Amino acid sequence: MITGHGSVANAVEALQQGARHYFEKPVDPLLLARRLASDLADKKAREGLAEQLSPYLVFKDAAMAEALADLPRFAASSEAVLIQGETGTGKELVARALHGLGPRAQQPFVTVNCGAIPESMLEAELFGHEKGAFTGASHRHLGRFEQAHKGTLFLDEIGEMPLPAQVSLLRVLEEGKLRRIGGEREIAINVRVVAATHQALEERLESGLFRRDLFYRLHVLPVTLPLLRDRPRDIGLLPRHFLDKSLRDSGWSGPQPVLEDAAVALLQAYDWPGNVRELRNLMARLAIRIPAGLREIRASLLAPLLPGGRGQGRIGREGVFIPEGTTLADAEWLLIDAVLKASGYNRSKAARLLGIGERTLRRKLNTTS
Repeated sequence: MITGHGSVANAVEALQQGARHYFEKPVDPLLLARRLASDLADKKAREGLAEQLSPYLVFKDAAMAEALADLPRFAASSEAVLIQGETGTGKELVARALHGLGPRAQQPFVTVNCGAIPESMLEAELFGHEKGAFTGASHRHLGRFEQAHKGTLFLDEIGEMPLPAQVSLLRVLEEGKLRRIGGEREIAINVRVVAATHQALEERLESGLFRRDLFYRLHVLPVTLPLLRDRPRDIGLLPRHFLDKSLRDSGWSGPQPVLEDAAVALLQAYDWPGNVRELRNLMARLAIRIPAGLREIRASLLAPLLPGGRGQGRIGREGVFIPEGTTLADAEWLLIDAVLKASGYNRSKAARLLGIGERTLRRKLNTTS
């Protein structure tokens, strides 16, 4: 932004609205040229990164581009990677990108959820066991490390791994060898380890629930993924991507409908506690509800699918949220939908709250459905 009426308030507002730089007149043309050249280079780099990662991840937002900027270089390495981020932010997709872009791409990619396997079985699942090693071991079992030999082992929810298993894991990572439970010989392995967690491992270190030496063994190449609500540009991009995929999977024929601006604004107003996974699931539900031949998806069709919160019409002390750009017809539907929910879907009560007759309410519902 360039202005002849500069002030601190104007500068703050301009930056909040998305301006990258703020100049007061007169502007030094050489400084402006350098800033523009730098910005264009950054934009080109982000677009190149997004294209390179497009088989695995879809994004445009600068926050995601910054988080993934080193991913191609990390992929070329064999060092351990620790991916941190809330549930649903795409940690497994990042792990698959690291594998697919690296020299091990043609080798196995093996996953294990450390929080989903009982503690008594975890070491046998990771390192394998010999026949007769314990009750029920009727045959030799190759663990996930051996299954991933020469490839990538993805240890999801590493923060939930019990301490005894952490000790065994650290030893295998440091020595590059393992011994199956009940086995007598050591087996050399060549595995690239990628770990992920939604927990703050630093806090678990302080509480003694995660070993410090294992943390530093895994925290060689760190990746921290942003929340979806911190990726506003992607909230406009991802719904179309997921909706197109869901419609294709359902056998949709003809032109695919587009989201109107008010519908996108509705999505951007929601907090997305489940992050990208929640958005993907929402688009799958929406795809099922779209009537044949629909060309544009309006906010009124989308709003009932959102849980109670900022993105959905609701009534009470907080009022009814109506996104900027919503049409009068869609605003009316948001209000009707909120009152119906508040009345327990009692049409007589909802009509009284709205100040209209029950027949009028029935007609409006038939019109908007």
